[in-house]
Amino acid sequence: MKTFTVEEVAKHNKEGDCWVIIKGGVYDVSKFAKYHPGGKKILLREGGKDSTKKFFMFHGKHVLKKYDKKLKIGTVLKAKL
Repeated sequence: MKTFTVEEVAKHNKEGDCWVIIKGGVYDVSKFAKYHPGGKKILLREGGKDSTKKFFMFHGKHVLKKYDKKLKIGTVLKAKL
């Protein structure tokens, strides 16, 4: 699986090219956005960002597990301090 920097993910923040970070995983929600039960606008607002907190405000772990294989395209490179 590919590794991305936070800066790389941040570039994918618009309709048709939308990635989010959840628990260190990078998810391409570009095609899924139109099927999202809460509407695509909410995903587009989170595009390019770490959406972990907001994701778990509305979803359980089972939702992430359900879409993991379909939408996960990689992981985020941990910053070295």
